Amino acid sequence: MRVLVADPLDEAGLERLRQGGVELDVRTGLPRATLLSRIGEYEAVIVRSETRIDAEVVEAGRRLAVIGRAGVGVDNIDVEAATRRGIVVVNAPEANTISAAEHTLAMMLAVARRIPWAHHALAQERRWERRRFVGVQLAGKTLGLVGLGRIGSEVARRARAFGMHVLAYDPYVVPERAAETGVELVELEDLLGRSDFISIHCPLTARTRHLIDAERLRRVRPGAYLVNCARGGIVDEAALAEALREGRLAGAALDVFAEEPPGDNPLLGLPNVVVTPHLGASTQEAQSAAALAVAEEVLRVLAGDVPRHAVNVPAISPDRWAWARPYLDLGRRLGRVFTELFGLPPAGRIEIVYRRELAHAPESEALTAATLWGILSPITPEGVSMANARLLACQRGIEVVESHSRPSGDRPGQEAGPAMLVQAQLGGQGQTVSVGGDLGPERRPRLLTIDGYRVHIEEPGHLLVSEHMDRPGIIGTVGTLLGRHRINIAYMQLGRDRPGGQAVMVLGVDGPVPEDVLRQLRQIPDLWNMRAAEW
Repeated sequence: MRVLVADPLDEAGLERLRQGGVELDVRTGLPRATLLSRIGEYEAVIVRSETRIDAEVVEAGRRLAVIGRAGVGVDNIDVEAATRRGIVVVNAPEANTISAAEHTLAMMLAVARRIPWAHHALAQERRWERRRFVGVQLAGKTLGLVGLGRIGSEVARRARAFGMHVLAYDPYVVPERAAETGVELVELEDLLGRSDFISIHCPLTARTRHLIDAERLRRVRPGAYLVNCARGGIVDEAALAEALREGRLAGAALDVFAEEPPGDNPLLGLPNVVVTPHLGASTQEAQSAAALAVAEEVLRVLAGDVPRHAVNVPAISPDRWAWARPYLDLGRRLGRVFTELFGLPPAGRIEIVYRRELAHAPESEALTAATLWGILSPITPEGVSMANARLLACQRGIEVVESHSRPSGDRPGQEAGPAMLVQAQLGGQGQTVSVGGDLGPERRPRLLTIDGYRVHIEEPGHLLVSEHMDRPGIIGTVGTLLGRHRINIAYMQLGRDRPGGQAVMVLGVDGPVPEDVLRQLRQIPDLWNMRAAEW
C-alpha cells in the first residue's frame, strides 16, 4: 500500500506509518497539477489544512481507499465526493482538546492582565508604566461557557482551579454530566447577564451563526470580557466592535474570525482586543497527537478494519454499498433536520422507525449511526462521526431505539408513509415530534412529513419551517417580510390537518436567514415555531 503525505506531518505520525508496513511518500507543497497527475498512484493520502482534496482530486485518485486529515476540520476535503467513490475520510478529533483549552485560558489571562500591551510598552517603547496596566484577577469571577463539549469541559476544569465559578449554556447536556465538572447549567440570557468572562465553545452552524449578536451583547454584564477560540462567525464581529468601542465590554480575546486571514477587520485596531492567528491547536503535543491518531486511522482502514473516527463511510459490505448509500444520506438529513427543528431532548429517548424495505435491512445499524450523526452534528462542536455517534448520544443521556414495522394499513409493496421516521417526546409534556422521509424515483432523499403533516421536499438547501393557523393573509405577510429583507423564496409547501385548522408551512430560501429576521417572523400573529433548517 502506498501512502502520500501531502502536508507537513509530525515525525510521530510518519514513524507509525513506517511501522505499519506501507510505502511512504512525503511530498509536501505539491503544485495542483502534480497532485492531480500523481494521486492515482496511492491507496491513501494524508493532509492537514494546506492541501485541498476536492472532487477533481478525488476522481483522479483511482486507487484511494482512505483520506486522512491530521486535525479536526475537513473543510478542505470534499467528503461527499469521497463518499460517492466509497473512500473513507478519517480525522483526529481528540488531538487538540487540551491545547485548545489551554489556549482559551491563555487568552483569558492575556486580556484580563493586559499582558500584550504591557509587553509592547516595555519591550518596544522602553516605558515602565505599572499603573497604566492594572488588570483584573480570575479568582472569584464567574465564567460563562457557551457550549460544554469536550473542549468546554476541559476549560471548566481549569477555570475552577483558578477559583472561578463556572456557568454553561448547552441545551444538549444533561445536568448530571455538568455536575461532574462542577458547572451550573443555565439559559443563555442568564449566562450573559451573570458572567464576568464569556467563552465560546460551540460549532458554527446555521443555528449558531451570529448567536452572539448585537441584541445579546446588550444583555452582557457591563465590564465583562468575551473570548472566542472556537469558530469565527458565532460572534457578530461588527456588533462586538461597537460594544468594545462604547466600553460596554472591557475587552475581547479572539483566536478565530469570520474570514481568515481577517484582512481589514475593525476588531484588529481596538486597544482592548487580544488576537492570535487561529493557534488553538498549534502546540507540538497537539500536532504530534494528531499525526499519530490519523496514522492509526489510515492503517486501520488499509487493513480492512473499521476506523474509530470515520467522517463518512459506515461498515457496509461492498456489494450493498450502492443500495445503502442513498439511505445513509436520507438518515443523516432527517437527523439534522430533526435537531434543527425541534432541538434534542436533554435526556430521553429518540426512536428511529424503519419501514418497508428498511424494516429488515441488515444495514440498520449503519443507518442508525448515520441518522445519529445528523442529529448530533448541529450541536456537537468536535469529533462527531458515524463511528462515535452512539457513544456521544449515550454520553448525553439519550436512549436510542430502533423500531422495525410497517405503517398502519400498509400492504407489502404499498408505498404509503415514509420509509424512515425520527421521533421523540420533548420534556415532560408527552408531546411527540417527528420527521419522516423516503427516497424518490431517482433514489434522492426527500422529506415527506413534519410532525405528521405531509410535505414533499427533495431539493437540498435552506428551509424555513413554521406552524400557523390556516387563515388568509399569513403567507402573504411572511412573503412580504422576507422580500423586504431581500430573501428570495425558491418554493413553498403547506401541510394542514383540516381547512381553518393548524398548518405547517415550509419555505425553501436561497440562503441562511439572519436571526433578527427570524425574530420578526415569530412576531406575526397566529404563526409560531418559526425555525431555520437545512435539507
